[in-house]
Amino acid sequence: MQLRQLQHLVALAEQGSFGRAAEAVHLTQPALSRSIDKLEEDLQARLVDRAYGQVRFTAAGDLVLARARELLADAGQVRHDVLMLQGLSTGSLQVGLGPFVAGMLGRPALSLMAQRHPQLAVRIDVADSNSLSERLHRRQLDLFIADTRDLKKQPGLQFKRLPNVAVSFFVREGHPLLEHEAVTLDQAMDYPVASPNLPAAVASHFDRQVKRVDRPVFNMVCDDLGTLRHLALTADAVILAPDAVGLNHGTESLLRLSVKRLTRMQTHYSIVMLANRTLSPAALAFTGLVHDMMDPAGRPIARAAAR
Repeated sequence: MQLRQLQHLVALAEQGSFGRAAEAVHLTQPALSRSIDKLEEDLQARLVDRAYGQVRFTAAGDLVLARARELLADAGQVRHDVLMLQGLSTGSLQVGLGPFVAGMLGRPALSLMAQRHPQLAVRIDVADSNSLSERLHRRQLDLFIADTRDLKKQPGLQFKRLPNVAVSFFVREGHPLLEHEAVTLDQAMDYPVASPNLPAAVASHFDRQVKRVDRPVFNMVCDDLGTLRHLALTADAVILAPDAVGLNHGTESLLRLSVKRLTRMQTHYSIVMLANRTLSPAALAFTGLVHDMMDPAGRPIARAAAR
């Protein structure tokens, strides 16, 4: 039994004759008759009495006709829902973001999604890359964006690298270290030095740049960009952060601090998806939006203020 056969049965009921029904569904009359015959054969029941040129539905025919109308209505709703989903008038999106990605891209990306697709249900989870990977495998996320350098080797994942974003040290305007054209990392350690949780290889790289052993290079660690910014503005902290739009907002700006031997630092962010899984229209729209926010040089279009 096929939906097409049910459509032919409904057309026969609505038109009252095989000839008019065939014309309505763009078939020849013999073809329509064969379709109804095949439906009766599949159901092993007589649905239509064809006496004296009139169409009369049997009791079984009336039952099948009622159910056919319901099934066709449901099929039409499915088609409508899929079209709505493709057009992002409905549907949902579950995205995971690494902590600094959330600060750098999360707010502007979420704002643009809300503006462009106000009926879409969106949930953003913020966590470290390994936690996000576990949620992705459990199908609790459509995708996630994070620094993937420390991500454990796992089968079944697909990575799409995002353009690099410059990373710098930042301090408040008027910070004493800005009196120098460039400082060493040891000099910066005269003040609180704050960063997010760094990949192990990155953290080791910074450790090799200092001679001091009295304290860690980064004596304050926090994955919230807003908190790091607050530390820089209120506690003279030197913070490590992406040179991105999420860093500077409001009236108080942070300025880039030049640190010797630490230039051309960059992020290593990727969009991570399950391999061989078709992304939903909402997920495709989100990944496209993220790429659109990045310029060819690898920075978000709106950047932090430079010194």
